Amino acid sequence: MDFGRKNKVHVEPAMSALSDIIFMLLIFFIIASTLAVNGEAVNLPKTSTGTPSIGSTTITITKDLVYSLNNEVIDKAVLKDRLQNYFFGRPEDKRTVILNVDRDVPTGETIELFSTLKVLHCEPVIATKPIE
Repeated sequence: MDFGRKNKVHVEPAMSALSDIIFMLLIFFIIASTLAVNGEAVNLPKTSTGTPSIGSTTITITKDLVYSLNNEVIDKAVLKDRLQNYFFGRPEDKRTVILNVDRDVPTGETIELFSTLKVLHCEPVIATKPIE
């Protein structure tokens, strides 16, 4: 005599719904990562010459005159002090600063920044985009 149940219920999770959710999350993160911008969006000037340069620090000035030091928004008044602390004890050949200056920033702002960098014995390099 077989007293076992003839209608056994199989409890199995539906894996197709879980795989659909994981696939959608993967697509979302791929799209979000391509839209992410490193730092502030800056409209760099275009040039036909120039070579890529690697600097020890980056200063960004947006068209709204917002200053950033290594992707951290700072006040223009404390920029010199922060740079002095950053470069304290470093040799002068290791003091390259890449400037991401928006093309709509007044020239006077850029000249003031150059002057500050020269006082601190830094080598400023202006970032540009190649002409298409």
